[in-house]
Amino acid sequence: MLIINNLSAKSNDTIIEPNLQIEFRASYGFTICHHPEMKVFSTHFPIFELNVKQVTFGRKSWQSKANYPSVGLSFLYTGIGEMPEIGRAFALVPHITFNCLKSQKNQINFNLGIGVGYLTKTFDPKTNPKNTFIGSHFNAAINISAEYSRMITNRFGMSAFIGLTHFSNGSSRTPNNGLNIAHAGIAAKYFINEPKQRIPKQPSDNQQYKSWDKQNLSLYLALTSSRKDIDEYLGYGRSWSAYNIQINALKRLTEMSKVGVGFDLVYDCTDKEVLRHKGIEFTDFEILKPGINAAYELALGHTAFIFNFGCHVGGKDLCEGRIYQKFNMTQDIWKGIFATISLTTHWGWADYIGFGIGYKIF
Repeated sequence: MLIINNLSAKSNDTIIEPNLQIEFRASYGFTICHHPEMKVFSTHFPIFELNVKQVTFGRKSWQSKANYPSVGLSFLYTGIGEMPEIGRAFALVPHITFNCLKSQKNQINFNLGIGVGYLTKTFDPKTNPKNTFIGSHFNAAINISAEYSRMITNRFGMSAFIGLTHFSNGSSRTPNNGLNIAHAGIAAKYFINEPKQRIPKQPSDNQQYKSWDKQNLSLYLALTSSRKDIDEYLGYGRSWSAYNIQINALKRLTEMSKVGVGFDLVYDCTDKEVLRHKGIEFTDFEILKPGINAAYELALGHTAFIFNFGCHVGGKDLCEGRIYQKFNMTQDIWKGIFATISLTTHWGWADYIGFGIGYKIF
């Protein structure tokens, strides 16, 4: 009996131990000049990344159903060509890597990361007027890449990849043309401990999700706050608040997917300045912009991504357009409470980034 208990304890310890992997990436890239005035900064430069990854092996059911992705944290650095107007860039980016094709030794992966970036130089109308890329030091950092990877030994592997890194503050401070970097490179990765064997994927049965019982329905309420400026009306260096109440009602389709409808109520203080500039009278109630949207959620454990595509049905100022899109990332905190970060765009044009908190009503 003692031997059995010891074996059981060791087995449990093996499952609980993290399946950690460290990875070093080196790539060479260039800035994408998507505005004519940016061509003067066209240059090539190296980029370096250090990643720490938790490679999933099916301990939770969603991991096997998502084909055993890895999640981790990346530290990125680049000198961006050592140009004094742009400076250097640092980023801390949580990320997830999806396995599109995975065999014993070969993998084709897609990596998506969203985090925080810091650029040492920003636009200044007097001292740095040529930098129309970035208006603030802190920015959202988005990193995507596709890679081919091969395990050379049981614990050591190499990969080649192409990627795109984007820095933007979501128009919280203009100008905000954004900095886009295309790059390609190689990587070396190493498992800290002996890698764990994958727990076999269980057959999917989505019949249980066809009913409209309460366990297949979700209702989320969230409040986000943003800072944004519109320098053509307010002048450089001033920013205003924007608030958004979000409601999403969703029906589960699979263990990981939900679809439904959403409702937004936006109070954007910059709308007041636009209307005053145009000489249009308004009340606070008329500033409110209600919107309805179609919603989709991809749930990965305690982390979820919600995509909304909708239309504002009211509002005194709709100069950005009625049609809007939202990309939300949520992280469960405690008993139905979650933190959220939300990017609102109008046909790809970033309006604002919101940070907030929400509650899963059911």
